[in-house]
Amino acid sequence: MSNICKAFEMSDMNEQKEHFSKLEIVERFGDECNGKDLYKHHEGCRILKRCPVCDALVLCQYSILHYNQDDDEYYTDYFSVGSREEAVELNEKYDGYEIEREYKGKKILF
Repeated sequence: MSNICKAFEMSDMNEQKEHFSKLEIVERFGDECNGKDLYKHHEGCRILKRCPVCDALVLCQYSILHYNQDDDEYYTDYFSVGSREEAVELNEKYDGYEIEREYKGKKILF
């Protein structure tokens, strides 16, 4: 599969978020792979999802930053991937911060 989700081509952040909200779970990768955290900050996870509109795969990285008991910040990063195998390779290769810096494909960081 080599489709790219059309959200990566949208210029409006609200339209991107609306499009990404329709993604369907393909596989949950959890929060750790080969000793690397699959998120930034304090906790999170990665999930491979498929766009029902474009039929494209998107690797989603969810992260939570805890400031105090009542004040958390939530971040979601989206990475366009061509296959499950590519998503697994990214999980094995990059932690939550490295993937943002090193991944050369289409990405959107919220």
